Amino acid sequence: MDYKAEQEMELEALEAILMEDFSELVDDVPEGWSSSSPCYRILINPTEEAANEDYKLELVFSHTPAYPDEAPLYKARSIRGLGSADLADVSVRLAEQVEANIGMAMVYALVAAAQDWLREKAAAGQEVPVDPAAARKAADDAEERRLAEIRSHGTMVTPQTFAEWKQRFDAETALQRSRLQGSEAAGDKKDKGPTGKHFFRQMEATAAEKGIEEQEEGDIDDEEEYEENGEMANGDLDGDEDEDGDDDFLDEYLADKAGE
Repeated sequence: MDYKAEQEMELEALEAILMEDFSELVDDVPEGWSSSSPCYRILINPTEEAANEDYKLELVFSHTPAYPDEAPLYKARSIRGLGSADLADVSVRLAEQVEANIGMAMVYALVAAAQDWLREKAAAGQEVPVDPAAARKAADDAEERRLAEIRSHGTMVTPQTFAEWKQRFDAETALQRSRLQGSEAAGDKKDKGPTGKHFFRQMEATAAEKGIEEQEEGDIDDEEEYEENGEMANGDLDGDEDEDGDDDFLDEYLADKAGE
C-alpha cells in the first residue's frame, strides 16, 4: 500500500467536506509529536449554529508513517465549555473508533464520533433543573388522572385481580358463616332451659290447671257417687218388689193346694 498517497487523498477529502473547519496546525503542536509530519486541526460543533453553542472542541491529528494500517496521532482539545473529565470521556469514544477502523481512512469517522458526543453533552446541559416539590406534585397529578381514567372505565379484571377478589370473598363468607353458627348455638343454649321468670310463670299456670282439674274430678266423683247410690236405692226397691211377688205366689200356691 502507498501510505503517502492514501494520506494525501484523505486530506483532500477532509478539506472538501469540512472546508473552513479544517486547517493545518502550525503552532501549538501537542507535546511529543514529531515535527517532521504535518499536523492538522478540525473544529467540531454540536450543530451548524456554531456561534450559539455552549460546547466546542477541536480534533488535532497527524498521520503516522504506516497510516491507515496503524493509528494516527490524535487529541481532543476544548475550545469552549469542556473540562478535563469531558475530554477524557470523548477520548474514550475516539479510541473505540480508531480500533474499529484500522486499515481504513478514519479521520472523518473520528470527527463524526466527536460531534455525536458533543450533541449528547449539549442535550444533557439543556435539561432544566427540576424542583422536587413540583416534580412530586406533577407525579401526584398524573397518578390522580390515571385513577380517574380507571374509575371511568371500570377496573380491568386480570387473573391476579380475580384471585385477590376470590380470596377476600371466601374470607368474608367464612366469617359470616361463623357468626351465623355462633348465633344459632347461642339460641340453642337459651332454649335448653327457661329463665327464672319464665319458670315461675309456668309453675303458676300448672297450679291453676291442676286446681281446675281437681275441681272437675271432684264434681265427677260426686256425680258417680250419686249415680251409684241411686242404683243401690233402685236395687233395694226392686228387691222389695221381688220379695212381695214371692209372698203373693206362695199364698196362691197354698190356696190351690187347700182346694184340692
